[in-house]
Amino acid sequence: MRIEFRLGRWEFFSSDRLRGSIGFLVSAAVHFALLVVLALWIAPVGRGGNANDLLLLPADNESLDLTMEQVLTPIEVSTANDQLEQLVQADSAAIGELSQLVDPSSNQAAIESEATTVDSVSDLQKNFPWQQAIPSKKGGGFEGRSNAMRQELLAARGGSPATEDAVDRALGWIAAHQLPDGSWSFDHQQTEIGKLSPNPGKAVTATGATGMALLPFLGRGYTHMNDNPYREQIEKGLYFLRANEVIGPNGGDLRMGSMYGHGLAALSLCEAYAMTGDPALKEDATQAIRFIEYAQHSEGGWRYEPQQPGDISVFGWQLMALKSGLLGDIKVSSSTIGMAEFWLDQVQQADGAYYGYQHPGKMVSPTSIGLLSRMYLGWPKEDRRLRKGVEFLMEEGPSKSDMYYNYYATNVLSHYGGPKWEAWNEEMKEYLVKTQSRRGYTNGSWYFDDKHAKVGGRLYVTCLSAMILEVYYRHMPLYSEKSLEFTF
Repeated sequence: MRIEFRLGRWEFFSSDRLRGSIGFLVSAAVHFALLVVLALWIAPVGRGGNANDLLLLPADNESLDLTMEQVLTPIEVSTANDQLEQLVQADSAAIGELSQLVDPSSNQAAIESEATTVDSVSDLQKNFPWQQAIPSKKGGGFEGRSNAMRQELLAARGGSPATEDAVDRALGWIAAHQLPDGSWSFDHQQTEIGKLSPNPGKAVTATGATGMALLPFLGRGYTHMNDNPYREQIEKGLYFLRANEVIGPNGGDLRMGSMYGHGLAALSLCEAYAMTGDPALKEDATQAIRFIEYAQHSEGGWRYEPQQPGDISVFGWQLMALKSGLLGDIKVSSSTIGMAEFWLDQVQQADGAYYGYQHPGKMVSPTSIGLLSRMYLGWPKEDRRLRKGVEFLMEEGPSKSDMYYNYYATNVLSHYGGPKWEAWNEEMKEYLVKTQSRRGYTNGSWYFDDKHAKVGGRLYVTCLSAMILEVYYRHMPLYSEKSLEFTF
């Protein structure tokens, strides 16, 4: 006889959904143990025997699985939450009834132990070692940013001393353009040294510019709590974000003009907290996540202002902030994640292989954002839609000017791996190393004439380019590769 359980795609991403699923698994395990005891005593099935709680499968029947998809669908998230809650309550009552059928002195402690609420994946795996198929929420995490792991990943995934040198030069340029209050501006000419560098952007959101400027430092493994050349700059930047977060009944507002700003600032706070565990950052990062939940439109998207119908560009930064929050063990509402996937369904084409900006389409930048979002939301590497979308990006190839598209597409190809990634990476890294400025006050920076760059300026282009060259270690692979032997 065999018992098989498989969690749905949401559990690695949503702590609410994980707890619901854990309740189901704990109940099923208790039912199984008790039924085995009763069977050994040749006792009749008690009042708790319910075919919906436990499925016993013949060992040679490989076609039947008990999956959470039978209980949960992405679109009916709210309804599913209610159903799961009712199921857990019903199972708790059944456990109490079954416990009366066995010897209290020998089994009551075990029953109470088994019925205890489990709050984490690691706790569940420790208590139930047979259930090792639960995807870890650490996929795509930050472990690769440590010194030892960074060097290993750099070599294994296609980086080089030249790419690292380019990143270090970029960090030097970014740090030099920090303002005295700890912030950065997309109009880098607001700093004294910046007046000597061309191609400023527009000062549209100080929190957004500061969040984006901090990301390459964090991606390199540098924080305000470890030994690195930019510890003071990082600390001042994080302090600026915290000082300018407006806490209200809907969470912590970091917009300073746009949800773009909020998403980038929230992402930096969540990454810094996940990397360091600094308790001083926890509340600010948590409140920033709460505001993202509040700002979501009723159909699942995000745009410039809270609760506006979404566009995929603003959507991408909010989703990455939510993912980074979860990596720091910050609770994220399952309904927020469910509605985010529902919104992606509204702008997809070819069943999810391609994406548009606000409506279904086949556009390269939206497709790169959409595919990376689907990866974070649990699409397996073997999914035909993902493969089709990756082929579309490969046909387009790296852009010579649009670093925004390159940033998302590089992440998609890096996680996807294989020959496609190797070809993409060779072209992308060679181009960026070759085009980085090595002269005067622009030394270490990049600028390409592009519609996004006209707003974000040289700071924006430099931050994105540096993060592209950090891709080898910035996030752990979502799909494990044999040569690396990672366990998530």
